[in-house]
Amino acid sequence: MTLAHISDTHLGFRAYSRTSRGGFNQREVDVMRTFESALDAIAEREPDLVIHAGDLFHVVRPSNATIVQAYRLISRLQDRRGGKPLVVVGGNHDTPKVSDSGNILNLFGTIPGVHIASRDLETIELGEVEVTCVPSEALGSSSGDLYLPRTGLPNRVLALHGMARQVLPDHGEFGVEQTPASEWTYVALGDYHCFKPYGSNICYAGSTDFTSTNIWEEIGVPKGWVWFDTNSGMLEHMPVATRRVIDLRPIDATGLESDELEARIEAAAEWDASEQPIVRQRVFNVLPLTRQRLGMRLRRELGAKALVFQLVLSQSATDADSRRDGAERVLDLEEIWAQHIADATVASNVDRAEITAIGIQLLKEVAESEASSSQAR
Repeated sequence: MTLAHISDTHLGFRAYSRTSRGGFNQREVDVMRTFESALDAIAEREPDLVIHAGDLFHVVRPSNATIVQAYRLISRLQDRRGGKPLVVVGGNHDTPKVSDSGNILNLFGTIPGVHIASRDLETIELGEVEVTCVPSEALGSSSGDLYLPRTGLPNRVLALHGMARQVLPDHGEFGVEQTPASEWTYVALGDYHCFKPYGSNICYAGSTDFTSTNIWEEIGVPKGWVWFDTNSGMLEHMPVATRRVIDLRPIDATGLESDELEARIEAAAEWDASEQPIVRQRVFNVLPLTRQRLGMRLRRELGAKALVFQLVLSQSATDADSRRDGAERVLDLEEIWAQHIADATVASNVDRAEITAIGIQLLKEVAESEASSSQAR
């Protein structure tokens, strides 16, 4: 048996304010494209079974456009595979909190060969294959269960969406510590966004794109899906191309005036503008007055070279280190304003970037005025 394991595609994910030519959030378009690339690659390998281990969608109620596109792509995959089995497990992002709410995943069960396990633990028999599905909701209510095969079929697959204490002791409260991998032909784990194998037949496939709350932790770990062949008994990670994410080397601003700091930031901004990457530049030991004097020109110019350019300023190296480690930080007023405009509903003829720039400039003028008043006193 051959198997393709994909997970955490998070279709409908949105971030930042940039839009595509069609008016859609650019990151939403990116995520759908990587999903399409992964499905095309899976179709070329012609697996006997495809497992999606949860979080097909990023939200419980994705947009109509996202649903239609996902349905089209999965239908195309199944047409190319001749309707061979594809099992989708419900994840925490695409499962409604209220049990009697409709689940959009069930719509995909109308596609030939697609089997949906949206909420309850269930075992699906597919010829000589048993697939035991543990959606996030079932894992949360039965964390102490012993997950063992229920049939004597030659191929036994466990598909589980959640964090496993056995394999990730520092992540999450649920686990599969009582699930001996030797009892299963393959264990497909979902929820953790980085590819992580724990032997020859158990792994997190990781996400297919950068859709977590802290993408900077994931740089260096390729996105993709997993191929497994029972004949070889080995799993193989199959990367997919994503928009480039760049975390520039942090800059120490100690002793630098605002113009000197701008020159350092500009000199570090070396990337191919045609790629329109997602870029972060962290600067620590920035004095409040230096922060206030940093001009908008640099932000605009570097922002034009990227899909998004995040300039993260902190007063100490300790702050910068904590942010690198994924600790939550308090947004400054400029970031709050930019985030508000990115998420707000605006008329189609309104330029979000222009409104964002105007608001940030006004905030800077107020900050400079207050600083001048303080110095005068």
